[in-house]
Amino acid sequence: MTMQRQKQNNSALWLVLGGAFVLRMLLATVTKGYPYDMSCFVAWGEKLLADGPAGFYSDGYFADYPPGYLLVLGLVALVRRIFAIPYEAKLTYVLLAVVPSLCDCAAAALVWKIGQEKLPGSRLPLLLAAFVAFDPLLLFDSAVWKQIDGAFALPLLLCFYLLEKRRYLPAALLFGAALAIKPQALLFGPVLAVCFLTAIVQEENRFRAFLRCFGGAALALLPPLALGLPFFGAANLLPGLLEKYAGTAASYPYATINGFNWLAALGGNWTPLENPVLLGITWKQLGFFNILLVTLGLVYLAARSVRAGRFSPLLLAAYYGLGIFTLAHCMHERYMVPGVVLTLLAAARWDDIRLFAVGFGMSLTGFINLCTVYSLTGSDDEWLTSATSSSVAILVGLAETVCFVLLLFAVWDIVANGHTLPLPARMAEAAAPPAAPAPQPKWQRKEILALLALTAATAVVSFAYLGSRTAPQNPLDATGTTLTETVTAEGGTAALWVYPGISYGGRLTVADAAGTTLYEKELDYSTCFSWTSVELYADAGEVFHITVENAQVFELTLRSADGALVPVTGGGALFDEQTAVPEAISQLNSMYFDEIYHGRTGYEQLHRLPVYETTHPPLGKDFIMLGIALFGMTAFGWRFAGTLFGVLLVPLAWCFVRRLTRRPWAAAMAGVLLALDFMRFSQSRLATIDIYGTFFILLGAYCMVWYCQRVLAVGVNGAVLPMALGGLAFGLGCAAKWTGIYAGAGLAVLYLGVLYARWRQGQPGFGREFRTAFLGGIAFYVVLPLSIYIASYLPYWWRDPGFGLADWWRCQVSMYNYHSTLEATHPFESRWYTWLLGLRPVWYYRNAYLPAGLKASIAGMAGPVIWLGGLAALLWLLWRQVSGRGSYAGAGVLILYGTQLIPWMLVSRCTFLYHYFPSSMFCLAALALVLATAQDQRRAKRLGAALCAAALVLFVWYYPALSGLPIAAWRADLLNLLPSFGFY
Repeated sequence: MTMQRQKQNNSALWLVLGGAFVLRMLLATVTKGYPYDMSCFVAWGEKLLADGPAGFYSDGYFADYPPGYLLVLGLVALVRRIFAIPYEAKLTYVLLAVVPSLCDCAAAALVWKIGQEKLPGSRLPLLLAAFVAFDPLLLFDSAVWKQIDGAFALPLLLCFYLLEKRRYLPAALLFGAALAIKPQALLFGPVLAVCFLTAIVQEENRFRAFLRCFGGAALALLPPLALGLPFFGAANLLPGLLEKYAGTAASYPYATINGFNWLAALGGNWTPLENPVLLGITWKQLGFFNILLVTLGLVYLAARSVRAGRFSPLLLAAYYGLGIFTLAHCMHERYMVPGVVLTLLAAARWDDIRLFAVGFGMSLTGFINLCTVYSLTGSDDEWLTSATSSSVAILVGLAETVCFVLLLFAVWDIVANGHTLPLPARMAEAAAPPAAPAPQPKWQRKEILALLALTAATAVVSFAYLGSRTAPQNPLDATGTTLTETVTAEGGTAALWVYPGISYGGRLTVADAAGTTLYEKELDYSTCFSWTSVELYADAGEVFHITVENAQVFELTLRSADGALVPVTGGGALFDEQTAVPEAISQLNSMYFDEIYHGRTGYEQLHRLPVYETTHPPLGKDFIMLGIALFGMTAFGWRFAGTLFGVLLVPLAWCFVRRLTRRPWAAAMAGVLLALDFMRFSQSRLATIDIYGTFFILLGAYCMVWYCQRVLAVGVNGAVLPMALGGLAFGLGCAAKWTGIYAGAGLAVLYLGVLYARWRQGQPGFGREFRTAFLGGIAFYVVLPLSIYIASYLPYWWRDPGFGLADWWRCQVSMYNYHSTLEATHPFESRWYTWLLGLRPVWYYRNAYLPAGLKASIAGMAGPVIWLGGLAALLWLLWRQVSGRGSYAGAGVLILYGTQLIPWMLVSRCTFLYHYFPSSMFCLAALALVLATAQDQRRAKRLGAALCAAALVLFVWYYPALSGLPIAAWRADLLNLLPSFGFY
């Protein structure tokens, strides 16, 4: 390798490490850390500073860490004292994350060094180091959780690296350093012992080897003893340390403590150790038995590898660390961190893709494990006892166990057979300049007809059973006042139906002729445009005085015992549209879920009333307003626009996948799957704004893919049209919902990435193209979206011509403050990691007016084919990318998907499954891309057809739960497939 190439690799490594450290500092700034650990770390540092080492471990004071890292915490406390930094300050969070973050970067550099030793002249080491540097598990642990596992893991990594070099005494010293930081280093003690005992077998001078073994043991004890001396004193040093290490090990007597492993998959999370698990065997007995098995496996692998001349401490440490985490009891969620990084080091040492795959898989399972525990801290589900959290623990524990089984097989294959599966050689060389993409296939008449037919069929299914086109339109408007109407029933009554309109905290009162109150109803934001029924028994000829205070009421109706409409005399506007009263109360004539916000606001904008819902930009409500203007304030009217956009989403997805893959059959498959997708169907038939944001996000992605392909084919100057249309779509998406801004991050990465790719093509005139890209980016992705966003507030100006930019800005500040401080909870809220599998649907509606034996509900559910199949495809694309076999199309889909999902990982407010709706569009794209690029296209087409058939069967089966169609109770109960569903 030339010196120039070496310098390039070195510079790239520093760039990677610098970027990883900066990212950790940014994450540390915007997150608050795991509160229990944060409070302990800050308190311990302050106590050490105040009382000194000798007074730190005072009687009754909780401190379960040995002295090793306390000095760092004391230094943090000193810095905070000098600069008067309060506990809640962001700088406190950053200070606690600095040392672990530096250690993470050092671990990445160690991977690079090991890789350079194995594959000099290759780019593999750099890419492996980049993966470690940006490993989501390590990022979350050090920067978000703000734990010290990075600082604890680094000396362990160096220890086993030095053991690879047979530098036993320095390795023992480093093991002691890890032991001084955390007691969990003892989990790797058997590996250290095996390495020293193996050295005795391998060494010709056995006496020297024995001396080195005992010397190593002494050196391993030196750091804990030296660092413990100021804390415990000479007389109490050994008892104090032993009590600290033993007490920590015995302080959590549970099968697993939020560690998603095999025991968690068996249901052992937070289960007492003495409880039986099977045939009278307790969790504790099972754990010790598993530890014995893993340890015997370690001895066998060590002996086998010594005989074969393939003894590898890194490999054995990776196996043992993850084996203990997977199978032993009392495992915390973060105990896997050293084992994961050791596996990645072993992957670099042996150049084995299976080890890399295990590190990759364990990083993802560990990341989800940490996110689950972190996000539920302080909530009612902190102990992960809900059906949703238990499902996550079991499924992730199973996935982690599968990864360990793969590790076990890979280690055995390397040790016993010397067989490795090298990482792709293509990673070793710089990628060639990107070629111009192949042209798009021409549209054929047959394909156009198929697209039109699918769109028409989607429209029929979507608009059917959507909502009534009839509803009372003339209210009794008592806003700001009190109005009373008198009505006489011409027949016996049993019930009163009420259909309120806009209310700002009003009241409806029904009294008899003597003035006795028969019924009183509070009218607030939750009652608008929704029929309700209450019992009201009266004889024919009864006179009612109905008073409405500070509210609109569109219509009332009296019903007899058999449900028939009772004729009345009088009543004014309260009884003037009896022909518009529905025969039964259901979602077909009443608002449900967030329609009471967004549908109401569409009505208010149309009638130039003060708007109630101001927590989102107005464009989506502008579209709802147009539907109401066309079809009246009816269920069909307020749902029309969203349903139309939901229908149009299908041909848009068809075109997006077609442009991405250049496979018409894959595009058709994508269109069919989306037409049958649960979330598309239910979310588009609901008068909320998510469908508009999702539509424009996908439209913006389509334009960006079109733009990238044009740039690579003819240059930036020939791609102005998709550039402009992409900016238009981006602006519309942002004006519909702020999630459109998330999409902007992905669009920006692709916009800049294709510009870099164009530069690498080496075409003349790049300076002019760069100028066009720069000016176009400002014009179409900054100025145009901002103009569209501001223009979406035109209904505000129509109502109040004095509404100006200052008022507009106050709206933005109000929106931000609302979302950043929202602390509301909801029984069907869910965290982002549950969205991946659709574990917690959103229960939108339940019909409470059905005869016995019938049930009707509407749920926002994940479409199993797109969401589960798409998740598998995304993981496959991600694995292809990190293992050096990815494509530009795959990278683009991952970027678009990631920028939609990742921001939700940092959101601590109440979130729902439908927030994943935009991301699911790229699940669909990933699924189509994987099938479209499969080597066996015939088999891929068959699989695509099978997926479409499965989607159709599932859609038909779940249609009642998506549409609100009443069905027999027994069948409704069958639809609650998982314990976490619960929508009937």
